[in-house]
Amino acid sequence: MAQKKIRPGEVVNLYSLKEDMPEDATLALMKTEDMEAIRMVLPKGKEITKHSVDGEVSVQCLEGRTEFTVDGETHLLSSGDWLYLSRNQPHSLNVKRDTILLVTILFVGSSQTDN
Repeated sequence: MAQKKIRPGEVVNLYSLKEDMPEDATLALMKTEDMEAIRMVLPKGKEITKHSVDGEVSVQCLEGRTEFTVDGETHLLSSGDWLYLSRNQPHSLNVKRDTILLVTILFVGSSQTDN
């Protein structure tokens, strides 16, 4: 079954999603050629190894606590914190408390459009 995406102009509450959207699962809210918005639900103890994304990334912690390691420096994100990553910037994370993140990726100008 395909995941429901948010329509342009549609309002959704990131804390209490609609009935047909699971609150306890990662959900791609929308995706176009230029950007993607993801509501990530990460359980305590989850680790995501070092990786990078071919786009500029904005990470907003909606709730929980997660350690982000960027350029060898570890930052603790808690509710209300925001982090920016440049294109292809390597990072990893370690979830310290059940966490919900809003991740926005901008693909405009990424290498997928370079010649």
